[in-house]
Amino acid sequence: MNRDFELPNGLQDADLESAELIWQASCEARLKRKGICTHGWLSAPVGKPCVCKDCGKVWESAELAYEERKEILL
Repeated sequence: MNRDFELPNGLQDADLESAELIWQASCEARLKRKGICTHGWLSAPVGKPCVCKDCGKVWESAELAYEERKEILL
């Protein structure tokens, strides 16, 4: 196993990335428990509107859905 001695406590880059993903997932889980959909499961076929598979909300494009998702997660 290769250790990155420049990082604190000998952590690997993957450890830091995993911690960030776990933090994001726990934030989304807290919002879901409050009844707020983060629109994390989107279906955006070419030429058709974007649909959230969790709550059913529809947008004209995937970009609009991602903008709303970003606002919710901030």
